[in-house]
Amino acid sequence: MRVGIVYGGTSSEAKASEKNARSIENALRTKGYDVCMIEYKPDIIAAIRREQIDIVYLCVQGKYHGDGTLQAMLDHEQIPYTGSAAHAAMLINDKILCKFLFDYYKIPTPGWKILRKEQYLRGDIADDRIHFPFVAKAPTQGGSFGIELIRTADDLPKIARVFQYDDPILLEEFIDGGFYTVGLFEKDGELLTLKCVEGVETVSGVRMEKKHDITLFTGEYAVEAPRLAQPLLQEMERLAAQIFELTGARDVARVDFMVSHKDNRIYALEINAVPGLKRESLMPGEAAYSGIRYEDMVEDILLSAYSRSRQTRRCERKDPDFGATIDRREE
Repeated sequence: MRVGIVYGGTSSEAKASEKNARSIENALRTKGYDVCMIEYKPDIIAAIRREQIDIVYLCVQGKYHGDGTLQAMLDHEQIPYTGSAAHAAMLINDKILCKFLFDYYKIPTPGWKILRKEQYLRGDIADDRIHFPFVAKAPTQGGSFGIELIRTADDLPKIARVFQYDDPILLEEFIDGGFYTVGLFEKDGELLTLKCVEGVETVSGVRMEKKHDITLFTGEYAVEAPRLAQPLLQEMERLAAQIFELTGARDVARVDFMVSHKDNRIYALEINAVPGLKRESLMPGEAAYSGIRYEDMVEDILLSAYSRSRQTRRCERKDPDFGATIDRREE
């Protein structure tokens, strides 16, 4: 099997994308796969065709990349790829749409509201749903991009930075608590839910001590064994699997939570359709904590997608119009 790992692009997450891709490349080469790296550029489909690959391992993230854009192009060209299909990737990448889904299915999530730039410029910001402190988020960005903590009215000008990424944006209740995450991936037709772990803030790999003032994570994390009662951990694992199913996620995803220090309430933050998979990322750390080798997880994600693509092709061959479709293409 020849695997093309697509990475990079022009989104804010391009550098992280390349780091993930390099780790995946090394893992697949260790497993004996024929692998090539393909940078996401305007001629991406032509580049993929030139490499004559069997399947794309998707590592692109963020707006206009892993948000369903590339997935839709690959679907149109009937090129198999790992991860969620275009419609699910678009939903998952939009934090506002996910909030509507969480509320509809009564999945606990921090209070929130939508804010448009014109409202912000008028000073029409606060209402009964949002109080200080709160978080302003660009709904299509990942990592620590397009996010600002608004502690008091003095911080309101910071919201302008978030509008550099998106309009409208999301205002979300700040939860003072611990950060927890649950990774999921498919293997042999079954969804495996990794053990819930705590994500602790690090800077250059050094664990940061808990501060007493209100802070946000920097985007750098390390995995630690959770210091919570087992029923809370099991509930987050259950919710993660439910969110995976409801959003239509496929092959791999990671769901992030906050647990309030005040009352141990669980709040679902978001789901990531293209989670970081470099060895130092959260999900590989969760896999190790769950007793799963990094190389095995990377391969299982690939094989899940490849098996699905072969099944799809078998179904298409049973379609009486399938042969005619191929003939027209060849003409």
